[in-house]
Amino acid sequence: MKIIASDFDGTIYIDEGFKENDLEAIRSFKASSGIFGIVTGRSYFSLKSLIDGKINPDFVIANNGSHILVNDKKEMREVYKKTLDKDRLREIIDYYKKDYPIKIFTDLDRKIDRLDDLKKDEEVYSLAIYSYDFLNNPFGDLFSFHKSIGVIDVIDKDISKQTGIDFIKKFYAYDKDIISIGDDYNDISFLKETPLSFTLNYVTEESVVDVCNHRVEDISELIEKYGQ
Repeated sequence: MKIIASDFDGTIYIDEGFKENDLEAIRSFKASSGIFGIVTGRSYFSLKSLIDGKINPDFVIANNGSHILVNDKKEMREVYKKTLDKDRLREIIDYYKKDYPIKIFTDLDRKIDRLDDLKKDEEVYSLAIYSYDFLNNPFGDLFSFHKSIGVIDVIDKDISKQTGIDFIKKFYAYDKDIISIGDDYNDISFLKETPLSFTLNYVTEESVVDVCNHRVEDISELIEKYGQ
């Protein structure tokens, strides 16, 4: 058994679409007892609408590690979630809202503009600050910033894509190296933790390239050469 953990945007989902050979390779990998999962900064509900009928992942690490689901009898079952302190989150919103658009992602599969729009008992998985710049984080005692192209995701300071990978390895009692692939800054946390780390040939960002040991054209090439 092998496990592949793949970023979504820019890795599988490129220019708002999928390559058919990637989808076929993923299906073939799963059919040969491989475990395939998606590791993304997206919320699960945002991801689900895009992959339904195309990719049936064995696990999803969403919101940069804050929300984890596994495939249980063809249904995705939540196995982990880490929500945010709403009172302190308000401080971040007040700090950045004058200069940057902000969205709030909740555990009711909603994307809202204000904390005041939360329903009773609704919790927050992550906050998205839409900026192409790197932003300082004066709230590092509680929150971490995870940058990708055009957005900075704010989550719990102890959570990352790598903590999601650690959870999945324990869940499957898997003691080997996971095959990981990604293309952006927020993938670095899990790419650097395995010798089986991949990025795509088109990626030029040095901080990503430097932590990867291999490069491939796409997921299908990775599976053909290393996933069998």
